[in-house]
Amino acid sequence: MKNNKKTMVLITLTITILFIITGCVSQREYDKINTHNEQLKTENEELKAELDELLNGSERLLSNMKLSYDEKDFEEAKNVYAILKEKHFDSEEFSEATLLYNEITNFEQEEEEKRKQEEEILKQERLQALEVLVKENDDVLGITWYYQPYFTHYNNRNLMSIYMGQKDSIVWLILKMSYQGDNWIFFEQAYLSYEGNTLEVVFDKYENKETENEGGGVWEWIQVPIDDSMIDFLEKFAQSTEAKMRLSGKYTETRTLSEDEKQGIIDILNGYYALKDGIQ
Repeated sequence: MKNNKKTMVLITLTITILFIITGCVSQREYDKINTHNEQLKTENEELKAELDELLNGSERLLSNMKLSYDEKDFEEAKNVYAILKEKHFDSEEFSEATLLYNEITNFEQEEEEKRKQEEEILKQERLQALEVLVKENDDVLGITWYYQPYFTHYNNRNLMSIYMGQKDSIVWLILKMSYQGDNWIFFEQAYLSYEGNTLEVVFDKYENKETENEGGGVWEWIQVPIDDSMIDFLEKFAQSTEAKMRLSGKYTETRTLSEDEKQGIIDILNGYYALKDGIQ
């Protein structure tokens, strides 16, 4: 019985000692790990600071701003300037960057003023073009028609022109192409071309095309609404050195537009923009 008691005491004592030893080892390991983590954290913060200095140091930022300025990327240059102002307000680099920033600001102000002047000149040119157009008022339908002043586009002429209609706040454009000759060409396709660029003028032969003949002569013509996708082409077409029209079917007729025809297109388009700007 006494031996059993002694054995139990020894076991209990052994367990207690092991617990104390284990606890001490665990605490030491914990302290060691904690110290290592603190070191890593300090090193990480130092690396972040070094990286920030590398990327956002005053010298580096000024260099980036100059590079953007030289490349005419003024928005990026101003963005870099804002970072310089935030991080290095008292630095010599910021003072130099401010001079560069002022140059950018002055340049942009001059460009904006130039743009406004150009817009005003263009506006006046368009208004002048509108004033020289020939106007016809249809008081029954409430439509005002505008035609270029250089020629009357009769159906029995070899011509190409555009004209414009206005009713209240609605303005629209119409393209007219016509052929006259001794024989029918029975055209089913129409094209405009300049400097290797070609636009097919799509039309409905039942709705947009008409024909007539008299005194041994024949003529065929179309009138087609102009949509927005055609306007840019017509501007370049009218300003080109050699603008051509082609009507093609059983036979083909191709001709080069006169200077009056091209100027008429330009004037009508300018008048169109003037009316649209006035309405808006």
